[in-house]
Amino acid sequence: MERSVTFHSNGSVIRGNLRYACENAPCVVCLHGLEGGKDKGKWPLVASKFAEAGYASLRFNFRGCGRGGEKSEGKFEDTTLTARIRDYKSSLNFLQSLKWIDVDRIGTIGSSLGGMVAISGRDERVKTIVTMSSPYKVPRYGEPRIPEKRGDYYILPSGRRFKEGFYEDIRGYDILEDVKEAPPLLIIHGTSDEIVPPEHAQTLYDHAWKPKRMEMIKGADHAFSESRHLEEALQISIDWFERYL
Repeated sequence: MERSVTFHSNGSVIRGNLRYACENAPCVVCLHGLEGGKDKGKWPLVASKFAEAGYASLRFNFRGCGRGGEKSEGKFEDTTLTARIRDYKSSLNFLQSLKWIDVDRIGTIGSSLGGMVAISGRDERVKTIVTMSSPYKVPRYGEPRIPEKRGDYYILPSGRRFKEGFYEDIRGYDILEDVKEAPPLLIIHGTSDEIVPPEHAQTLYDHAWKPKRMEMIKGADHAFSESRHLEEALQISIDWFERYL
């Protein structure tokens, strides 16, 4: 069963989907990347596979993300790591209001920037984290493969833009320190990630405390766009959740 849900984060309406197969199931919160969305790419399949394995899942659009009637309130150009952490915390508050979710067994899976949100938004309610294609830092303007600066904005290849405040905000975080306080952590990365080099996964792994695990998926790109790579990553993730949830 899947239903549309909404909750509030600092006055903004956040839109998501809650999928579950039975009552009192453990729940996995799904955190998309910078330009992602709850209905883009891998996330519908993630929810489906988790449901088959007996897990509820909550996927949502961060503020300013999504399309049409599924778009969460707010402006994408105001994106910051802090704002996304607030949305993440609000999603956990929302889950705690539900009587038929096992709130003592909540895990998180975050992709790219979503993984950074999960690590730096550490919360004792979350018992384990899985990251996919996640960096330990965001390159500054002037480094390879990053947005073009035009006036007060940084323009992504897609044409979407964000403000200098994104970089100002993220400088206040130290992901490599935050990861030391993460709960049991599974790091998944593709060897052919064209956006976040695999070295980021190794660096995160080296700084994390046990229990931890790193899985490099041979040939997988940043989005795990090939089904065989995504299937492999999801089975590894389910095995991890079965152990730590």
